[in-house]
Amino acid sequence: MRAVLALAPGLRRAGGRDSVLTTSLAVTAFAVMTALTLSVVGGLLGFLGRAAEPVGAFQEENAEFYVVLAWTALVLLVVPLLTLGGSAARLGVARRDARLATLRLLGVTPREVVALTVVETAWQGLLGAVAGVAGYVVLLPVWTRVPFQGSTFTTAELWVGWPALLVACVAVPLLAVVSGVVSLRRVVVSPLGVARRQTPPGMRAVRVVLAVVAMGAFMVITSFLGAFGAAAMAFGIGSLALGFGALNLIGPWVLGLLGRWRAHRARTPAQLLAARRLVDDPKATWRVVGGLGLAGFVAGTLAVLPMIASTTARDADAAERAATATLNGDLMRGGLLTLGIAFLVAAAAAGIVQAASVLDRRRELALQVLAGTPVAMLDEVRRREVLVPMLTVAVGSAAVGVVMLSPVLGFAGVQDPGGLLLLVGCLTAGCLLVLGATEVSRPLLRSVLAQTQVRPD
Repeated sequence: MRAVLALAPGLRRAGGRDSVLTTSLAVTAFAVMTALTLSVVGGLLGFLGRAAEPVGAFQEENAEFYVVLAWTALVLLVVPLLTLGGSAARLGVARRDARLATLRLLGVTPREVVALTVVETAWQGLLGAVAGVAGYVVLLPVWTRVPFQGSTFTTAELWVGWPALLVACVAVPLLAVVSGVVSLRRVVVSPLGVARRQTPPGMRAVRVVLAVVAMGAFMVITSFLGAFGAAAMAFGIGSLALGFGALNLIGPWVLGLLGRWRAHRARTPAQLLAARRLVDDPKATWRVVGGLGLAGFVAGTLAVLPMIASTTARDADAAERAATATLNGDLMRGGLLTLGIAFLVAAAAAGIVQAASVLDRRRELALQVLAGTPVAMLDEVRRREVLVPMLTVAVGSAAVGVVMLSPVLGFAGVQDPGGLLLLVGCLTAGCLLVLGATEVSRPLLRSVLAQTQVRPD
């Protein structure tokens, strides 16, 4: 342990200014994840509280349905948020792995390498968790202005409690540590390969099998929701999380195939370089566009909302029509709020990971500039390596969402003009938002390319 404490400050200083920027990006990502996760959990607790003590006939009749919707929204949002946290722990992983591999070759034991990573990622997660708790408190007044069930929530209804805040301050650093340690497998097993910058082995097609099984399980379970009642509903929500998470398995594999296809069809140096980067590390590209893929899945599942909201009880009395209008309005409001949060998470993940990717490639970019590569072409490569995967992932994940929910809702969402318009509009807005977030890294790229000195990271 003494060796770890002695090496940790030096390892952190070895990255220089880049390490400070990467740490700031990681802490920001953890803070966004914590604040939004606590907000979503607070919304669920608010609906659970109203279901336990309903006020008025509308809440008594529909409270349980709102709880199911709140659980569904929690599943749809927590997976992207956890993915953002996992990506945050891997920011700067290329340069960190290179330094750790050098230490391994100099005699540092695998246990000490793991301990160094634990120290580095845990304090980043802790800082992000504390900042996220503060962000959650700041956002509480915003959420109390959103009406549901005919009235807005109070701060007390959305307050998760001090124990939950303490759990967040422990769980976020733990997530950071687990994600950081998982990325160390190559450093521990093959430090020489990392030091020589060898390309890791490609991903196997077994990912597709696992993803198809997970998604198929959700479709089978949802086919029997009506037959088994509440138990099947619980299994349905759980299998939705499983199928949703399966996108993280199949996404990088699909991007690898896309990269190889683009490399064969490349006609310009920028197209070829962008495709080769995608083939070399599809997981890195998935960390940029994966948030949009998960948000696109949410958009696909919610495309049916306009059709549901347009239904009215024609033969009902005034009270029933008012209740139906309230329920439909809440469905649209909740769906759009879920989509908005999902796309904001996707944009935050894309901007943060893309900026960290520029810093990770500082040495490679400097060598390319010294070899005569125009700066404008490198900027075009940066944009191309995001644009095509982003469009592919957005459309593909939305299609997966529509297919997965087809046993329950059919294809009404994309057959209805309103649902199709909502889906296309949300995907367009989400793509523009993510693309704008990635463009924030353009000044950083120019700054990196202005320094042509090659640093031996």
